Amino acid sequence: MTLDEWSIDKSRLVYGLNRNDLHFLDIDDEGRLLVRIGSETIALEEIIKQIETEDEDRVGYTSSFTLRLPQLISYQVLKLKKTFESVMNQMGYTGKFKAVYPVKVNQRRDFVVQVLRTSPEYGLEAGTKAELFLIKSVLAKERHRLIVCNGAKDPEYLDSIAECIKEGYSIAISVESLHEAQMIVERFDRKTTNLVLRLKPYLKVRGHWSHSTGRNSKFGLSIHDLFDTVELLKKNDFQGCVSTILGHVGSQITAIEDFRVFAVFMTRVFQELREMGLSNLTTIDFGGGLPIDYASTHQPNLMELYAQSLLNGVKGELGNWPDGEVPDIMVESGRGITALGSMVMVKALEVRSVFPSVEGIDEDTKKEVDEASESIASASSVSELLGIWNESQVKKSWLPESMNDLRERERALASLRAGIRHQLSRLESPDLSSDAYLERLWYPDHIVIGNFSVFNSACDYVLVKQHFPVFPIIDLHVRPETTVRLVDITCDSDGEISQFHRKETEEIWFTKDFRPLTMTVAGMGQGIPVGRLENIHGSHFAIALTGAYQDVIEMNHNLLGDLPDVELLLTEEKKWQVRWLTGAESMEELLEEMGYVGFDIDEDPYMSDGD
Repeated sequence: MTLDEWSIDKSRLVYGLNRNDLHFLDIDDEGRLLVRIGSETIALEEIIKQIETEDEDRVGYTSSFTLRLPQLISYQVLKLKKTFESVMNQMGYTGKFKAVYPVKVNQRRDFVVQVLRTSPEYGLEAGTKAELFLIKSVLAKERHRLIVCNGAKDPEYLDSIAECIKEGYSIAISVESLHEAQMIVERFDRKTTNLVLRLKPYLKVRGHWSHSTGRNSKFGLSIHDLFDTVELLKKNDFQGCVSTILGHVGSQITAIEDFRVFAVFMTRVFQELREMGLSNLTTIDFGGGLPIDYASTHQPNLMELYAQSLLNGVKGELGNWPDGEVPDIMVESGRGITALGSMVMVKALEVRSVFPSVEGIDEDTKKEVDEASESIASASSVSELLGIWNESQVKKSWLPESMNDLRERERALASLRAGIRHQLSRLESPDLSSDAYLERLWYPDHIVIGNFSVFNSACDYVLVKQHFPVFPIIDLHVRPETTVRLVDITCDSDGEISQFHRKETEEIWFTKDFRPLTMTVAGMGQGIPVGRLENIHGSHFAIALTGAYQDVIEMNHNLLGDLPDVELLLTEEKKWQVRWLTGAESMEELLEEMGYVGFDIDEDPYMSDGD
């Protein structure tokens, strides 16, 4: 592929932009990464320049920051509500749709308040005593909203729930064990108690956290406990308190069709429990699981398919139930609501090369490389090229006698890798597939030092191998020159976020130095494509879809705390408002958390710009 054949549309496909859950990101004619809200766009480069100009003298200023996008949270809330209502209307389903937001996904006040501000019916879900008090504070003037209290409960948690009920809050208590049920019937008045029976779904689904289902799940009532709990409730005349059954099959369930089987299971339980005497049971709560399309690989109507799968399962299982008795549908989507709400802007402090320049190579090494190049040029298969590479590795495995010998060896290997990559790109695309051997040849030759900590800004990348899309914010209109690894400033080898999802194309597209940008079968690779390597130093990378969990499961590794927060809003007058919220955590604050006091340090621990 020549430079003339490249286009912005190709870049959109390579990076997954302007589609699915990255619909709010696009590229302008100058190759700048844009944020879109509604019909308006703004270049991230402009936001960064404004912050650098207006806020560089603030306490806690650093060149990287978290960009908050609250209007995208509203977008997701409304989209979820409209999607379910539309699917229900299309199917003629007469039950109501309800939703609660589990605050564990992101407890930041600006996130929680944005959900509530968007929809007057939306409820909240607490998983701990602390989260209940958080919710109580934000709902002090809206006590009609539903609060679902999940999680393991001790007497103090239950006492707090009872106090909230007395104060007029609308509380639904999930029952997750027989022991909890016993404590509830001993402490609560059945006339004012609303119960949710949380069940273990006895089925298998496919997704990142599919171990949340089945008999070994840590959540909910096992089947024998369910029968015993129902008997206990009936014995104490609490059967009329049960309004809802709840099941949760895990976060980020990517096999959408599995939700239909889940819905069939929950509907069967719903019917049987009503037949067992729980006549006030009206609602099935399907918990979370709605996925975010981090890799831009799902169908664009992913949320609609999710709603259809659940409702098809419920409606198909209900059969000929009388009108008016269909269950209401509740979901507890968290990731699907807040993931779009933030992205991390990482300043590129430095670009380091893994291999030395091949310029100045000595005559003996050049002769050796030229001989190998003839074999490379005549190779007609992947196996032949890998054989040449493996042979060169064996030849170069000796311990060098001097530093100069080591440099010449590295120059030779760099030349051979480049020649083999070039020849690989000439082969028929079906012959190439991503495997460990080829990935070594395609592995990036350049490391970008980013002014951030993966552990604090995108810790799920390390903890659970969650993929996050990463993009340079400039030069997106040209064919990428090469790929790079984005590493942080921690002293930890896991402090790197360099995965890149290669999209599927009929013919493989390559960078200028012949690393694959796409594959004939989509899959994950290493190396973030960059348009022009020379422009990376001093620029920024964007890590998108970090609004779910990353703020609340962060780690202060190497005492690198929170980055500054910047908020982006589009006003009713279609004007962009860039607002500094908070600075980075200071070294004094971080040291105090570790028990070291007596410091007077305003500075944050991140690097200076390094220009």
